[in-house]
Amino acid sequence: MTRTVLIVATAVMLALAASGCGQRGPLYLRDSPPPGIKPPKAKPYEPVPYPQDPHDAQRERDGSKDR
Repeated sequence: MTRTVLIVATAVMLALAASGCGQRGPLYLRDSPPPGIKPPKAKPYEPVPYPQDPHDAQRERDGSKDR
């Protein structure tokens, strides 16, 4: 009985290993794609603006320039 379970478990593990992850075709790294495939361009860096100081908005409405 245990030998049968061992054989079935081994067969299942081999079947799972053979199926892989579902990748079709050869694997490749993003740094070196195969000929004819262009990787998408990376989005350029955009700096994050500083949050506005709520006191600055009040000063602009009042017209005062001093801090």
